[in-house]
Amino acid sequence: MHTMLILLNLLGGLAIFLTGMKMMSDGLQKVSGERMRQLLGIATTNRFAATACGMLVTSLIQSSSATTVMVVGFASAGLLNLYQSLGVIFGANIGTTMTAWIVSLFGFKIQISLFALPVIAVGFFVQFIPRPPMLRRMGEALVGFGLLFLGLDLMKNTIPADFAQNPQVVAWIAKFRPDNLFNLVTLIFSGTILTVILQSSSAVMAMTLTCAAAGIIDFPTSCALVLGENIGTTITANLAALGANNTARRAAVGHFLFNAIGVLWVTLIFKHFIHFVDWLVPGNPYVKDPTNLTAVLPYHISAFHTVFNVLNTLLMLPLLKQLAKLTLLIIPKNKREDNKSTELIFLSTRFANTPELALVAVRNEVERMMSFVTKMTDKVMHAVKIDDDKMFSRLIEDAKEAEKTTDILEHKINIYLTQLTHGNLSRDSVMHTMSLFDVINNIERMGDCGEKIARILEKFHGKNAFSQADVDNIEEIAKLTKEITRATRKAIVFVQHPTAESQKETNEMLILAAQREEKLNVLRKQLLKDRSTRYYEGEEASPDFITAYADILNNFERMGDYALRVTENILGARAPEHSSKLAAAQGSK
Repeated sequence: MHTMLILLNLLGGLAIFLTGMKMMSDGLQKVSGERMRQLLGIATTNRFAATACGMLVTSLIQSSSATTVMVVGFASAGLLNLYQSLGVIFGANIGTTMTAWIVSLFGFKIQISLFALPVIAVGFFVQFIPRPPMLRRMGEALVGFGLLFLGLDLMKNTIPADFAQNPQVVAWIAKFRPDNLFNLVTLIFSGTILTVILQSSSAVMAMTLTCAAAGIIDFPTSCALVLGENIGTTITANLAALGANNTARRAAVGHFLFNAIGVLWVTLIFKHFIHFVDWLVPGNPYVKDPTNLTAVLPYHISAFHTVFNVLNTLLMLPLLKQLAKLTLLIIPKNKREDNKSTELIFLSTRFANTPELALVAVRNEVERMMSFVTKMTDKVMHAVKIDDDKMFSRLIEDAKEAEKTTDILEHKINIYLTQLTHGNLSRDSVMHTMSLFDVINNIERMGDCGEKIARILEKFHGKNAFSQADVDNIEEIAKLTKEITRATRKAIVFVQHPTAESQKETNEMLILAAQREEKLNVLRKQLLKDRSTRYYEGEEASPDFITAYADILNNFERMGDYALRVTENILGARAPEHSSKLAAAQGSK
């Protein structure tokens, strides 16, 4: 009964530790979300920049799992290629060693009860301060930080002081010391299974440090468990890659291979590697005195974790292409790979661990959805003046297909955004998420307008319905509409890559968007007036043709209205705010 109580208390402490880890990671993601997006751009430079990016992002959010899920998502989206993805994962493995150092530095040298509860108190009540929003996010991170160490303290205090001296415990642990290859492999496997079950290498590392500091396991045993934790943590990326495209799956497999190969070569020289780390870090990790053990052993284990990942990265970086080729052998390319226009390529993986970063992927998906509208406008514009029946039919079918794609993407992004709103988002991100609902709705309406134009053209094709003047006018308004849709797409891309002069550029984009929309309105009225004038001057045209002509112009004009709303929602401001500038600009025409 006593043993069961100890086990339950240990699990309770572990649960508090895991809760704190998640809260701290979520809070840090909200604080540093914009920085993470900027760091992601660095990853596309070269393999060394990608590694540095992975290390910095993981250090910022204190979760290698969150980083690897992010990498798999962006690899699936095509934002990172296989080489860059692997580079970021290499860096994430180094960045995650920070957690062990934080626990070693603060968890065993300081009386945790003196600061854990005050930190939780400060963090909790700071979240009620309305402004600035950064304080609330920092408050959440502080609560998580305090809970993390409170859980660690509970785990430490749960283990009786004489537990490690119990003859039965000593005899049982002796069986698993890594004195031979079988025991070493057994311990590595145990560390792997524990990490897979808990879905957190940081939690297993904290348990390892706690048991080592209590004298339950020695230095070599701890290091063997750490090796297993490095393999077990790769399961997160592989789970995230389920249902994703082949690039994302290869990145996840590459993560596993990277860690597995590292564990393999360290296993072959395990005793020598242990001695090397012992030589690097001062102090004797084999002492029996509890005070000295607590002061020395956690640092040795943390150093082993860091040295292993740094050396493995240095070894594997020059072999990055070879590792990528190996993943291609495991998951070979096929002819139909990634050729699914109606699938969510940017959101094909779950961002449950990184909801703030999910917004990056959503915006990319929205930009992709907008690209189909731009293509549709282009197809329709060419269909207006084409004489070849076969080419005309192909252009009209392409336009219809693009509209179907926007319908499907709108439905799928809507579902994703709905799920995202239930996640742990900051207030700014919630507001942005809500604006994206309106954005995709308006893009879908633009697609509907394009399809209506295509169907009208299809209905009257070959009937000499439109005069050459009509055709020229329709082409003119189509060109302006295409210019507007392209500018709208650029605005969506612009939001993803902000600059130091973002506010100035935002203002300019809004003014230009409003000017183009007004120009489209004026052009539609002018072309309708021109059509009426030609009719009264004797140009023959049936009422059906005149109505069809007006419908085409009206749908192009509506596309401009929807495009302006998309631009305003994406940029987070309304064009009327710049009405004075707009009026001045129009008055100068």
